[in-house]
Amino acid sequence: MESQLGAMMKRIGFSPTLKISAKAKAMRAEGIDVIDLSVGEPDFPTPKNIREAGKRAIDEGFTTYTPASGLPVLKKAVAEKLWRDNGLEYDPATEIIVSCGAKSSLYHLLRATVTTDQEVLIPAPYWVSYPEMVKLAHGIPVIVPTDESDGFRLRPDQLKASLSANTRAIILNNPSNPTGSTYRREQLIELCEIAAEEGLVIVADEIYEHLVYDGLEFQSIASFSENIRNHTVVVNGVSKAYSMTGWRIGYAAGPAEIVGGMGRIQSHSTSNPTTISQIAAVEALNGPQDEIAFMREEFLRRRNYMYSRLTNIPGITCHKSEGAFYLFPNFSHYYGWEFEGARIRNSYGMSYHLLRNANVAVVPGEAFGADPFIRLSYATSMEKIEQAMDRIVDSIAALRPSRKGKLKALRNTETKVRDMLPVESHLSVDLRDAAVVEADEFLSDETYFEWNANIAGSVVQLRTNHRHLNDWFVENFYPATLESDIEPHGVLYALAYMKGREPGATYNTDTRTGFVYRSGYYGQVRSMALGIATDVAERTHDLHAVRGMVLDVNGEGVLLMGNPGAGKTAHLADLMRRADTRLVTNDMVFIRHGGSESRAICPERKLYMPTRMARRMASLVPLLEKSNCENVVERAEDCELGDDHHCPIEQGAPYCFVGSPDSRAMLDPYWLGADRHVKETVIRHVLIVSREAVGTAVRKLDEVDAVRYLEESRTADGTPLPFQNPHLLVRTMERTELQRRNFRRLARNATVHALNVERMTPEETRARIHEILGI
Repeated sequence: MESQLGAMMKRIGFSPTLKISAKAKAMRAEGIDVIDLSVGEPDFPTPKNIREAGKRAIDEGFTTYTPASGLPVLKKAVAEKLWRDNGLEYDPATEIIVSCGAKSSLYHLLRATVTTDQEVLIPAPYWVSYPEMVKLAHGIPVIVPTDESDGFRLRPDQLKASLSANTRAIILNNPSNPTGSTYRREQLIELCEIAAEEGLVIVADEIYEHLVYDGLEFQSIASFSENIRNHTVVVNGVSKAYSMTGWRIGYAAGPAEIVGGMGRIQSHSTSNPTTISQIAAVEALNGPQDEIAFMREEFLRRRNYMYSRLTNIPGITCHKSEGAFYLFPNFSHYYGWEFEGARIRNSYGMSYHLLRNANVAVVPGEAFGADPFIRLSYATSMEKIEQAMDRIVDSIAALRPSRKGKLKALRNTETKVRDMLPVESHLSVDLRDAAVVEADEFLSDETYFEWNANIAGSVVQLRTNHRHLNDWFVENFYPATLESDIEPHGVLYALAYMKGREPGATYNTDTRTGFVYRSGYYGQVRSMALGIATDVAERTHDLHAVRGMVLDVNGEGVLLMGNPGAGKTAHLADLMRRADTRLVTNDMVFIRHGGSESRAICPERKLYMPTRMARRMASLVPLLEKSNCENVVERAEDCELGDDHHCPIEQGAPYCFVGSPDSRAMLDPYWLGADRHVKETVIRHVLIVSREAVGTAVRKLDEVDAVRYLEESRTADGTPLPFQNPHLLVRTMERTELQRRNFRRLARNATVHALNVERMTPEETRARIHEILGI
């Protein structure tokens, strides 16, 4: 249960808008004059009549529990509001629920309607909580990007293209947070007719209903037709229209079956919303509505001013919002620019620049699924908006085009240094600090690239002056998003061009900083990155890093270990010929041990592999031809295929990737077939392949013998290689004991066999492996 909870929590992030707002408040507490344009909260006080109703509720003793789904008098007021404003008729008893805010209504709705692995369509840009709510419901958020040129409105053709057999629901936020876009009636009808025909639940988030501008008329989705109504759940609340964000009252109206399910979930989660707030919400819905018009006019005035200032900044485009109280300008023109040497690379960088250098808090567009943009809220006073816009204009004017190079497309025939450099892993902290200063001098030259990689939960940041190394790193590792005030777990400097340094590699474990000097060989960078991730993961994430090939054979995980020259690749190729075998990884895996299970997780997106494997598996040739390669043969005279083979270069090919033992490729494993690759499996068998002049052909090892066998491993030339892992950077007694403990855990959860291929023919080895695996 603990591991399942951890996995779920890792999928769920904190709300970026709330985090940024908290950061702005913390800066103000330090005496910094920060203007907050990040929060989605009206700056007007709750109207007096509503406040007085709340006070009377306290005085009259309305402080006890109510029915879980809300007070009948409030549900009746909601029903009357829906009829009065939207022409919708709902039964207050069975088709309306009141919750602790519209967010609570949305969450309970998704929990009531979405089951495991069902898909929910979410047009992007989207409100930050939609995808996280879907994940908490064990569903799959399917993000459908919209375009600024379309006013950020979903098109029918995009909706149709996103449908699948697993699609369960679609979320339509109208007017939209973060863009302020508002759909026209005919646009919504076309979308909703498609959704209804497909039997989808239409989640109509209409919380900004009353904040619509420019003569547009809001119409609720459920009002279009009886068929659409029957598939729609309308979600709304009092937070935005009545400036009641802290009162936490939202509501939903829809089919009785769905609303009933929401009620059952709510009864076991929040129970009823605050009684006092419910009484106040009755007054909000039934009382005078003139404050809404006042707020709307003031928001419109602010929008017009902010929009005018933004669109007068060179390079900035901005959709003119028709609703809510946000603008969503495109700032990507300035990505790649810099301020005082600090380069802005994305919306997080732009938001950080504005916060630190202009003292204006905004929300990065990446939080809403649209990185070119940032979100500005005009739910603050005109005086503060004017000051904020002055600061933003000045801070943008202070930016300068970066002198650093831009990424270019990969060349498939990039050939660099071919040899792995030994790593000096005892670099002191003082020498590390000096090396960072030295490296930064070379990284501030004409080219500089940076990428945050997520390697088995550890964030390793590459800083390099070499395009090839950066491009391969980006292609191979999953991206990791870092906020401005969070540091990576480890940093790797890869300096292919550097005067005054001999080729070499060093590492400091205290600061988790690695350096690779004068080498453009990606294999070196990859090994160092995996080593840093191992150093982090084994100490902080309780993950076990293992060098080996992993397959899933007939539903059981197989870890194939062995030093170079032992013949692992041939056995991998043999097993991959079976229809019931799926590849996990061909080199490095991270294992999470728990109870009776050791689960292997592939940390890389691609397979970094010797291209000569294609000589054993001909099916790889067309796949490798589409892959990025390094150290390929570019001249026929350098090809090592032999006289009995024709070099592809002689037949007109620009290079040959099987003619060099040093050539490596970045292979997309899914090119093997969608059903031939998985990202993880539970290890049930460990096969350790070796070539030894003496010893039995096959031995089953207990956990003590298995650990001793692996710890005493050596390379083909007799060099000690404990645990057969060349990527290990730290080999202290403490870390060695940790390796022993982890391999003992693995040996308890899986059978371990040592196979001495020197004592068997290839056919005999193959037969014994099949016997061990029961295939």
